[in-house]
Amino acid sequence: MSGDSTDFKRMQNELQSALDILDSRRPELSRSISAYENNAESLPISETDSLLERCRQVANTRSAAVKPTIRVIHHLACSGGSLISKCIASLPNVFLLSEVHPDTTLHMWHDRPQYLPSDISTLSRYAKVPDVDILAREIFQQNIRTTEAHVRRLGGTLVLRDHSHADYFVSKDVKSESSVVDVLSDHFDFRRVVTIRNPVDSYLSLVSNNWEHYTPKGFEEYCKRYLAFTSEYSSKQILKYEDFVDKPKKLIKKIARILDLPFSESFLDSFDTIDITGDSGRTGADIAKRDRRALSREEYNNICSSKAYKKILRKFNYTLPQAPE
Repeated sequence: MSGDSTDFKRMQNELQSALDILDSRRPELSRSISAYENNAESLPISETDSLLERCRQVANTRSAAVKPTIRVIHHLACSGGSLISKCIASLPNVFLLSEVHPDTTLHMWHDRPQYLPSDISTLSRYAKVPDVDILAREIFQQNIRTTEAHVRRLGGTLVLRDHSHADYFVSKDVKSESSVVDVLSDHFDFRRVVTIRNPVDSYLSLVSNNWEHYTPKGFEEYCKRYLAFTSEYSSKQILKYEDFVDKPKKLIKKIARILDLPFSESFLDSFDTIDITGDSGRTGADIAKRDRRALSREEYNNICSSKAYKKILRKFNYTLPQAPE
């Protein structure tokens, strides 16, 4: 897509240069046309002006039709996404909006309404505005468009961290695609990447945080939804958290290449200073593999009996955990 955009911009610049030349030679062109005005095949000046205007309209229309590109990173809860996102947010002139979603209500679990003076979507839900989901999506789309244009105008790059958990692990329903991409697809082209973690580790952490927001609960259902989530992406877009903790510079450089972001190894010196939402896991400035929590015999049996997990093992080259002693 970037190649097509570059070719069009080059064509647009060449067309504008041609228009500038025609404008600069308008007096000479007028004299030439006047000299041949009695010739039936001569071109009236009004038609010349019309041609110039049509050229401008073509250039302006095609320019408006070229959508800006927005970057999106997707991952599931408790899969190491916060740490990876902090590293991405530490790249030069990159600004990351964390855990965005057009219409989730997971943040409204409090007994009483919260003080959110600039969150018009949530305030509209508190006010019981009719058709609030439609309104929320319109507000989300407008806000992202405004923010992306603002950041781009200042020379930066905006990255959205999709709150994919809200699409795939809430209630009985499973979305077929990212709600973020669905809402923004008419206005943006996308560069997307997804990071995954062995579902044994992400599931254990999810249960520990009491974030099983879906029904029926359990590891088998978790793995079914995990497969539904990853089915949206090509193998080139999917990267492993385990590879990240093993070689963080290599993986962040790969993400930067996929998302077309500026890369600098200095992210390792500053990622731990970045504040983002959803940072519920590890803390500190070390990126290293951590031991898995010991499994009970019941947990191990549930894992081994999961048909969906066996599909994940084959698809992503993960291995079964060791049996408990």
